Order: sequence, then structure tokens, then C-alpha cells
Amino acid sequence: MKNRLTSEYEGITRYAGVPTEWTTGRLHFNENLYGPSPKCFDTLKQLVPTDLCLYESNEKDELIEELSKKLDIPSENLFLNNGSAENLKSFISMIAHPGDTILLPDPGWSYYYGVADYRFVNIAKYNIIENETKCAHDIKSIREQTEKYNPKIMILTTPAMPTGNKMADEDLEDIIRSYPDTLVIVDEAYYGFSEYTLDVRRIIETYDNVVFSRSFSKYYGLANLRVGYGICSKELKKVLWLDMPLHRLSHIVKRMAIAALNDKEYYDTITAKLVNSREKFSKKLNEVPGVTVYESDANFVYIKLVGYDADKIKQKAEENGFLIRVFTGNNEKHLRITIGTEEMMDTLGDLMIRLLQESKI
Repeated sequence: MKNRLTSEYEGITRYAGVPTEWTTGRLHFNENLYGPSPKCFDTLKQLVPTDLCLYESNEKDELIEELSKKLDIPSENLFLNNGSAENLKSFISMIAHPGDTILLPDPGWSYYYGVADYRFVNIAKYNIIENETKCAHDIKSIREQTEKYNPKIMILTTPAMPTGNKMADEDLEDIIRSYPDTLVIVDEAYYGFSEYTLDVRRIIETYDNVVFSRSFSKYYGLANLRVGYGICSKELKKVLWLDMPLHRLSHIVKRMAIAALNDKEYYDTITAKLVNSREKFSKKLNEVPGVTVYESDANFVYIKLVGYDADKIKQKAEENGFLIRVFTGNNEKHLRITIGTEEMMDTLGDLMIRLLQESKI
């Protein structure tokens, strides 16, 4: 006999990341393998017992105030959550109802699809297209699907995952302006690894149907602290705020995030190294016939293979100490590889040349 409390969830599975016990060679999670600023650890030395045993009850949130200063965005337009994944789940849970439609990128993060599934939301897809040297959001596809399905929510990931391309500022604003009855979630988890030109403050002061989701996991190397934040209009925040954590994020966690925000020199240095490694690694592999490493605005690269066995390369890379991912896009298998430290990428570059030679079809 079916349980009326649980029967509607039969066949729906919980989204879970790829499990691994590895602590090295992890080029499959898009983590920042340079790690966080050393100043983050200095905050631990300043802890006192009340930091652990008391709820935080200050009128103002110290991390919100610091973000407000750094971003030049009023605090009333900012909120915190337990990582950007929780942001996305909250947005979908609050705005979309069973039977509504959500518009998602294809290819895109499978977590979006998992949340939509257990919220009983219909899924429509728009394309991320592969051009000669760089992928792109298919604006025509976004418009056609929006006009056909009238989605309650659309997610625009920029830089996109797994393809690594940003969406043009003018295209993003045009989409936001054109569909005022659709919540546009701009997932900026990979914010920080390329030049940023969008005037977010002007956007949220102009439009009530957009929310920007960001994370301290990637750029700041604080993935395990679970610090995410959002930026939106005051009116939209009143609704989204209802599903935010009852108690604020850990005071300890926020102190470490503030320390990261205040060490611009460290992050400028490691980001320059990461970008240099990204370009060097891409150039090396692009010299191999049948291999296209698309230009990336993120801390990973997306690689098209013609005439090579992607699964075999993944397996051989693992045997040599590196975890990488295989994605299927446009009915072809692609590799997605996180950019690690300079030493890691130099080693992996040489290894990939050998594995490509061994994996020809």
C-alpha cells in the first residue's frame, strides 16, 4: 500500500556530487586549488568561547556590511545563504510551483535539473552553442523557448558551466528587460576569473525580476565553508528572504569570508597565475589535431575531441593521479578540466599529450 505522504516522490532521487576520497589531483570539482588567503586562518586565533555558544544577534550583519562596501551595493539589496547551491534551491522553491516551467541551459549544471525534478516543475532548455574558438549562449534559443513556454524562472549561468563562456552584458540586460514576468537567476558562481563589466547595481535598481547568485567557493577558495550571497531589488529580497536560513551563517565562517574579501593582493596574484596556466594549457592542447580547447572565462576549460576516446582519457588520467570530467554536448563527448596550480597544469599538459596519442579512435 502506497504511503500518501511519500508516494508522489517515488522515482525521484536526491542530487549528489561525485564522491571521492582523493585530496589531490581533483580537477573535476572546479575547486580553487591554490586555497584561500592565509589571512582566513588568522581569524581562528582570535576566537573566544562566545563565538561558539551564542547566537549572533547584532542588528547588522558584518559580512553583508563588508560586501556592501566592497561591491558598492546597498546592504538592503544583499543576502547570505549556505552556498550558492542553497541560493538556487531557495529561489526555485519560493518562486516556482508544481506545473510551472523553468528554462535551463543545455549543457548545464545537473543540480538545476535535480531541484526542478523534486519541485515538480516542467523543464524547457535553451542551447549553449559551440563556435570555432569559444562557446556562446544561444540568444535566439533563449527567446524562442521563453516565448513558447512562458517560464516562471530562467537560469542564465555566466560564465557557463561546463563551457566556460560569459554572456554579453547587453544580451543579459535585454533578456531581463524583455521578460518582466520571468525571474531571471544569474548564476555567477565563477565570478572573478575574468574581467567583469556589468553594472549590477544599476540592473537591480532598474529591474525587479532578476537575482544574482554568487559564491565564496570558487574564486575565494572557501568551498567547504558554504558561503553564498545574492543581489537583487529590495522588493524581490522581501520574498526570497523568507527561505533564507533562520539563523545567520556561522560567525566564524563570516570572519574568514571577510578576511578573504580584504586580501585583494593574494587573490589578484593567484588569479593571474591561474589565468596564465589556463591559457598555456589551452594553447598546448590546441596544437593537437582534432582537439579544441574553448576559450574560457572561468577556472576550468571545456575540450572538444574529434577522433579520441574521452572515457579512456578520463580513466588513464585517473590512473596517473588526476580526476577530470566527461560531459556530453551536441551528441559528442567533451572533457571538462579544472585549472589547478601551475605545477599541476604543467604536469597534466604533458600527460594529456601522451594520453591523446594513446586514445585515438
